[in-house]
Amino acid sequence: MSHHAAVLKEILNIPTITPVPDPCAERGSRQAQERRGYSLSPSAYERIITWMRARIDEHITEEMLCDLSPMGKFAFRRAFEAHAGMPPMLYLMWMRVDMAVRLLIDTRFDLNQIAYVTGLHNAEELTNACLQTLRVRPQALRVSVAL
Repeated sequence: MSHHAAVLKEILNIPTITPVPDPCAERGSRQAQERRGYSLSPSAYERIITWMRARIDEHITEEMLCDLSPMGKFAFRRAFEAHAGMPPMLYLMWMRVDMAVRLLIDTRFDLNQIAYVTGLHNAEELTNACLQTLRVRPQALRVSVAL
């Protein structure tokens, strides 16, 4: 088993980000009424999240995720967002950043290695993802933990 595969196997057992409640899902809102027609069962949602986690180092598209459900692309996106509080590709980004932060803290891998294991391809993409989601550079996370 390669080193990256061993790390990935260990990381997959760690709980990930807790979904954020959807602020538009108030009972009487128009958006909530529109979303009632689109729903993922808890088992379908968990199956999609597990699939994403197992393939986090691979290129994943929204179409690939949509194929895991019986819905069309638009309905899937709306149902996922209603369940998770964010669109599927943003959720995937957060999963990748969450895993990268854990690797930054727990390992001495360089940024390119962490980017590769998390599916972000290179250090620049990892840095951009951290800046976009956490508003901090990955190097700063590693330094703050070392202090």
